Amino acid sequence: MVPMEKTLIVSDSCPACKILLEALKTQEAIDKYHIINVATPEGQDMIQRLGLAAVPECIVVTKDMNGETARKCTSEELTDIIREAGGAKHQGGRGKR
Repeated sequence: MVPMEKTLIVSDSCPACKILLEALKTQEAIDKYHIINVATPEGQDMIQRLGLAAVPECIVVTKDMNGETARKCTSEELTDIIREAGGAKHQGGRGKR
């Protein structure tokens, strides 16, 4: 099986990001995700590679012997994260960068 990692792209200025991260911490589920801030070089790279326009965003990173690939999470995968966070109140549209 190819290893997959769910990554959450967040921003310090994003209220929805703060709510989601706090909810994941409360549910003790935060360690299941790799967190990348858009202010970091890694965050900027992900934004450019995947054409992300808003945060929070979920991506799935797959690593195999050919390297690393990344894709946006499906709406079902994002819904699962929100459920895992205890049904975080902000489930609507995406925030801003």
